Amino acid sequence: LEHDGNVRANIEVKVLELVIRLEMTAFEAGSVRYGFRYRENYLAEIQGAADMAALRCWFIRKTREICDNISTSRERESENVVSRVKNYINENYAQDVSLDDVSRLVDISPYYFSKLFKQGTGENFIEYLTRTRMRQACVCLQNPDYSIKQICAMVGYSDPNYFSRIFKKYEGVNPSEYRERLENGTGRG
Repeated sequence: LEHDGNVRANIEVKVLELVIRLEMTAFEAGSVRYGFRYRENYLAEIQGAADMAALRCWFIRKTREICDNISTSRERESENVVSRVKNYINENYAQDVSLDDVSRLVDISPYYFSKLFKQGTGENFIEYLTRTRMRQACVCLQNPDYSIKQICAMVGYSDPNYFSRIFKKYEGVNPSEYRERLENGTGRG
């Protein structure tokens, strides 16, 4: 207002330009969809603003809508990344699965992936992987045909002693005791 001498038409053009530039920036970043219909009323709304305060309110409202759309898009993206990784872990827990491998799979940095995963699951990557492996180990221990050493390999561990320590940490008893309790019908550890 101070620089343009309060020439409303110039201010309207500048407001429209800024909103469209924000939308294009969000679109190019992949955060929002683009369509002509989103803008069909922009000119009428801008020109219909009763005064500069109303024009300012329109601009602020549009800016907030764009920011909300970016935020919603990021949340969906985060949920998708976490879901993809959880599925990957559930299908590949028996393999050597590392944070670096999984972050490459979803094409984001290990640091950012760790942050997203923790926000999405409430636990870090290793905790989730270990819990998945322990859950599967409990299932495998129900089958007496498998030795503890076989189960260790089936759930992604190469060292039976390490597997037993981790299992005891999660279940309160070692794998042999867990299986014994199942056989005796006394339940879990």
